[in-house]
Amino acid sequence: MSPIMELLVMMLTLSSVVSQHMDWGDNPDLVEESDPIQGREHIMRLVALVGDSIDLECQVLSASKPVGKILLKKDGKIISQTEDPIVETNQDGVFIEAHLKIDIITEEMGASTVSCEYSMIADSIEAEFHVHTLQIDASKEVCETCDGDIELIFKETNGSSSTTRSANVYRRIQSKIAEMTNVQSGEITVNKSKSEYFLSRPIATIRDNNAILAMKPKYIIGGTVVDSLDHCKCGPSSARTNSGMSVDISMGIAALSAIVAICV
Repeated sequence: MSPIMELLVMMLTLSSVVSQHMDWGDNPDLVEESDPIQGREHIMRLVALVGDSIDLECQVLSASKPVGKILLKKDGKIISQTEDPIVETNQDGVFIEAHLKIDIITEEMGASTVSCEYSMIADSIEAEFHVHTLQIDASKEVCETCDGDIELIFKETNGSSSTTRSANVYRRIQSKIAEMTNVQSGEITVNKSKSEYFLSRPIATIRDNNAILAMKPKYIIGGTVVDSLDHCKCGPSSARTNSGMSVDISMGIAALSAIVAICV
């Protein structure tokens, strides 16, 4: 083969490699390692709370035709796709988008990995799970009076090694906790060595927080593990409000009746 032909083949090969690309679609819970180890640049971090649902987009751009096949995997096992991939073809090549969905993130998924593979590209993309659980601690006094702060402790499950955590994971989980509990990220105390996050909130703001209830927290009242905050002697805030309104209305009617009786 002449030098000119060799150069042409090399240029065509390089063009083919550059024009084939895989990536995850935009998702705030997918973060990169702050300082990735060589060879792991294709691995993202999926930051999640127990009870979350996820929808990851696997996007493929390829100059090769015909259209290949996408494989979505969890822990190395193929996941059945509930929706057909979106496929667009034109003179420039092929664009494919497939969705990897998990309805409920569980504590056991802390060591899980999901991946996307495309048959026309000898490569794949991955995402490692960083799942966080919740423990709620309350004193007996706060529980009995339904007045005061309780402590929320978010903790990463043991599935993920501390060596794989990064500053981006810390920032994202703080942001998720702040959004869920309606606080500023600066109000959250972080223990990075144990990947724990602490904050105190009034018990009244937690009892009716559906996002927190969906996490199925571990409740500890006065050092004793219980199954919910229903053990505390107060009902939902809405019930207390409605009850208070009923009492006020009843007292108003009674007072009005007494005035009418005196006038008569």
